[in-house]
Amino acid sequence: MSSPSITHLLPPTPVQPAASARLLTPTTQPIPLLPSHLAKRYSYFHTLLVVIYYYFRASALVADPYTAMFLDLGFVSLAQGVFCAVCLPSAGSWVSGTAGGKINESTGAVAPLKTFKGAKTGGNLSGSGSSSLRKKIAPPSAVKGGSTKGEGAGGSWKGRVTPALFSLILTLTLPPLPLTLIALVLGAPLYPTSLLPCTLLLATHVALLGFLPIFYTHGVSSSAWRDVAAAWLPFDESGVWAGTVGALVGGWIGAVPMALDWDREWQKWPCTVLWGVVLGWAVGRLVTNVARLGIGRRINLSEKEEEPGAGTEVLAAGPVKTLSETKKSK
Repeated sequence: MSSPSITHLLPPTPVQPAASARLLTPTTQPIPLLPSHLAKRYSYFHTLLVVIYYYFRASALVADPYTAMFLDLGFVSLAQGVFCAVCLPSAGSWVSGTAGGKINESTGAVAPLKTFKGAKTGGNLSGSGSSSLRKKIAPPSAVKGGSTKGEGAGGSWKGRVTPALFSLILTLTLPPLPLTLIALVLGAPLYPTSLLPCTLLLATHVALLGFLPIFYTHGVSSSAWRDVAAAWLPFDESGVWAGTVGALVGGWIGAVPMALDWDREWQKWPCTVLWGVVLGWAVGRLVTNVARLGIGRRINLSEKEEEPGAGTEVLAAGPVKTLSETKKSK
């Protein structure tokens, strides 16, 4: 007597996910420019100013890279800090998540507080994640007399300078060491050890050009920095993310002209790499901030599930036999 079939006890075949399904989803919006004529004009001038400064400092960089890069940190920090305060909304004053809005150009204020990711949704807007820090910037018309000195789109100057200082501190303390390690992994010289301080200064310049505006606009939001690490920040009209990508790519390309025998003075480490960082940063900003190309688009590094049958052999499905039926067939 044969045993009853147990085919009905077998688990169903799992459904394969769609090939275009994204395993992770970006959660950030493009960084906007403040809606003022000063912000738009200074954003253009800022790119030109930084490139001209590095151009005139080229001879000093070749003569003494360590001293030149160390002294240049002051100007680059000041220039980037002014750019952030004049042109960009600070973290917590705009809705950086994908469900947010834009700055209200008619009032010069950010989106109303009710559109922010508040405590009801549990969203994380700024680095603190606390709803008490998500303050709405009052429009100029709400102040007595209709306007105030130093206030406008983005809030008062004091409310913009303070976040810029905190962002500068974070930029000088957090990214340089990881960027230095990445440079060493990619081929930066370990010997002689006297070149290691130059590598650290190079990483600091990259941090100031590429990451100071991100600290200013996103704070230390975990979701935003996850998108930064995954290269998923959207390209924006302010040129922040394009400048970051351009600086990293330009620094990598800038290492190509260096000859191993150091037959020319300007080929010493890290002159060509720093020039590549600056030129890549400028090109990235020109593409999005001036030419306004690719705004809102993201670098697509999403993973996709492999379709059944793509490079694998699928066995034909057939009836499942019980153990007793297999013995009888033999």
